[in-house]
Amino acid sequence: MAGSISRQLKPHWVVPQGADAEALVTILSWSLNRDGSLAGPPQVVRQEGITAANRAQAARHAEQAIRAVQLAAPFNLPTEYYDSWKRVATFRFDRKLSQ
Repeated sequence: MAGSISRQLKPHWVVPQGADAEALVTILSWSLNRDGSLAGPPQVVRQEGITAANRAQAARHAEQAIRAVQLAAPFNLPTEYYDSWKRVATFRFDRKLSQ
């Protein structure tokens, strides 16, 4: 399921630019309804790679990750596997996701 979710997020994920911004990682979690729509707002689990140079970009990085999830919803996922994708506990937003 992670691959399918990644493919649907990728067009909406815009990596913030700036000094050391490529080091930033935002981990989000969110819940989905059976139709693939969001069951609530995505939540920041944690951020990694924050340095003195990119600290100003960290909040923007998290905002862009949340926005990507909101824009990608409703997710097109197989209903028969709903129990395996209804809760996305940790999804990593980083430079690699945009490539």
